[in-house]
Amino acid sequence: MNITEMIYWDHYYNTIQLVNLLIVIGLFVWLRLFLGAIAHINTSKELFKKDNTAFGISLAAATLAVTIMLSGTIYGDAESTLLDSAVSVGLFGILGILLMVFTRVIFAKITLSSILIRDEIIKGNVAVAIADASNVLAVAIIIRAIMIWVTVVSVEGITILLGGYIIAQIVLTIMTIINMKFFSRFNNTNFYDGLKDNNIALAVRFAGEKIGAAFAIATAAQIVVYDEYNIINILSAWLIVLIGIIIIWRILGWVTCWIILYKANINDEVIRQRNIAVGAFQAVIYISIGLLILQL
Repeated sequence: MNITEMIYWDHYYNTIQLVNLLIVIGLFVWLRLFLGAIAHINTSKELFKKDNTAFGISLAAATLAVTIMLSGTIYGDAESTLLDSAVSVGLFGILGILLMVFTRVIFAKITLSSILIRDEIIKGNVAVAIADASNVLAVAIIIRAIMIWVTVVSVEGITILLGGYIIAQIVLTIMTIINMKFFSRFNNTNFYDGLKDNNIALAVRFAGEKIGAAFAIATAAQIVVYDEYNIINILSAWLIVLIGIIIIWRILGWVTCWIILYKANINDEVIRQRNIAVGAFQAVIYISIGLLILQL
């Protein structure tokens, strides 16, 4: 076998993939222009005149999150026509963008309802920017996994996509709210106040937990067997698996942190001393556990 025979190349399939890529790039460019027009924020002023680190983090995360989400749409089927594939990518891409926008609304109005996220970021609050960044990245990871799982564009497929997203969003939001409640109870301080006070160590740890949980949740797409004609059962199985995975991920994260950081007063380091190194280390532990679960 010569070198050219060792390289797989299917002209028709690769043409489909190229068209898919061009559609995704078009959606991405359109989204950036659209958001820039409605946000009423002078991006150049924030980045180049004010050197607003918080705004830069938020903008970079939103850009990366959209890219992650859109990458889940680029899956051509060798048996699909070029038109069918283009429609599939375009429809899923637009739907994914709408879900990303909805995600930010939920985070601002429910999860961090006590914080004016946009105002804090404009003021340069890096901690709030990191928390906001982790939220969009986490949901992008989940949406991408669901899009890859739901391979067929149909009424049933879109219903399962929306149902899977809603269930995952509810589980992730409830988990975050419960964590913040426990935080307030056991630390005699409010999580919101920590972010408002620009505690970067706390925000980094929060980001690790959020993204780690997203990787764990994405595992459900590898466990639940996709069946577009059995929507109720598939979404029920999706919910059960999500809850189970989150519990396993959380326990493994706690145990791992306790073993590695044995005898260290972790909360004191992160909350009172604002030790970014400890917050980052905990964040990496939670993300690593989520990635390991995803690869099992």
